[in-house]
Parts: sequence; structure tokens; C-alpha cells
Amino acid sequence: MAVHNVAWNATSSGVGSTEGIEAALEWLTGGMAEITKEKVKSYHGARMILLRAQIQQKKAAKQSICHLGHEFLTKLSELNDLGARIDDGNALYIRLSISALVNGSIELSVGSEEQIKGRIKLEVYPGQDPVENARNMLTKAAQKAKVEGLPIAFD
Repeated sequence: MAVHNVAWNATSSGVGSTEGIEAALEWLTGGMAEITKEKVKSYHGARMILLRAQIQQKKAAKQSICHLGHEFLTKLSELNDLGARIDDGNALYIRLSISALVNGSIELSVGSEEQIKGRIKLEVYPGQDPVENARNMLTKAAQKAKVEGLPIAFD
């Protein structure tokens, strides 16, 4: 699996459950991420908390991807629009449903629901196809997740 790092970002409003989102991020990353919180104002002036879970070490980043689980990773690797989720800097972007994640389920975000935004920086060298690298990485992570029984149940 060719990955440099992984980052997840979420926001919690004044009525949101910051602790629940933080626990979900901890679960999602397998406890390998450094989680930071920052108080910010939204565009409209409401106070919010920006939560960021970041994994800089390659080995931990690769392992944390497996915590997305076999089914989710397989589904993601088979998407026809996987190339549209990869930018020119070879980063794969994933948006997950916050409500599903807080309830212990990993699902792609649909529509305008609240999201946790994921960024997986792919290791791509000249002459390699980023989409092919992403598919291979996701497939290997799915296989490893299946062997290791990931994700574990969310408490």
C-alpha cells in the first residue's frame, strides 16, 4: 500500500456532540491519529469546533486505512468515479457521514448531510497511474481489514 499520510476533518456546531465526533475519529483511525480541536467561527458567525485527526507516519497511515473495513474499502475501490476523487497532487478524498460514523457505521456521505472529510495522500511516482495506485491500495487494505476483522465494534 503506497500512502504518505492520512487526515480527517470534521466540524461540530454549538449544538453538535464534539465528544461523540472525537470518539468516532479515534475509532475510525484505530487510535493512531493525533486529534486536535480548534474553535472557529463559521461564515455566518456561529461558533464551531474544527476537529482534525492526522496521521503522518506511513506505517500508521496504512494501518489506519484498514479501519475503514473490508466492505467499505472494497466498495470504494470499485467506484467508477474513483479518479474524480483524486486531485492533481495525488490525494484521494473521501467524505463520510458524521451521523453514521457516530453510530458506528462507515458510509459515504450523501447530499448535504454533515460530513467528515478524509484526505489520503497517495505515494505515486512518475509514470504511475494515481487511480491504479489508489485501487491497488484500497484492495490491499480491504484484504488486510478482512484478515484482521476490522473495523472493530464502536463502543
